Amino acid sequence: MSTQPICKNCRKPKASFNCGICQDDICKSCTQFLDEESFAFKKSVPAELKHSTYCSICFTDKVATPLDEYNETMANAREIIIYSKDQTRLTRLLKRKEEPYFVYNCVDQEEAVLKMSFYAVEGNFNALIDVALTSKKVIVGSHKKLIWDGTAVPITIDPKEIRGHMGDE
Repeated sequence: MSTQPICKNCRKPKASFNCGICQDDICKSCTQFLDEESFAFKKSVPAELKHSTYCSICFTDKVATPLDEYNETMANAREIIIYSKDQTRLTRLLKRKEEPYFVYNCVDQEEAVLKMSFYAVEGNFNALIDVALTSKKVIVGSHKKLIWDGTAVPITIDPKEIRGHMGDE
């Protein structure tokens, strides 16, 4: 007789994982895996979304909807309108009412901009202006790399209106 735990889904005695929420035994083929980067840009991740393995019931009930929302926000963040600090001539008439976003210790420029864009979409903004990125060299042993910090002001603009001004110049 096998002493291996029985999978709660398929009832086979080959369960080698536990659901992060309900702690039930599940086999590899019945496990829903979530990598640690799945909610990487969220400022705060609820405890139930921090696990790497889920049974199908818990995944459907607790994880699928927040994961879909996160992925939709990420897709919208990739479409956000961005103006760098060098383009203030184009944005000089826009009001800067919101507090700027700051990001630190990003792997590259793209990650820094994407993080700020993600925060802007979460805050219901569609543009970032005055985007400024700075790098600093970090030496770890014999390995040298750059880490990036960034700042940007989130705003909501009418894309047609701003593109009209850009075409005039």
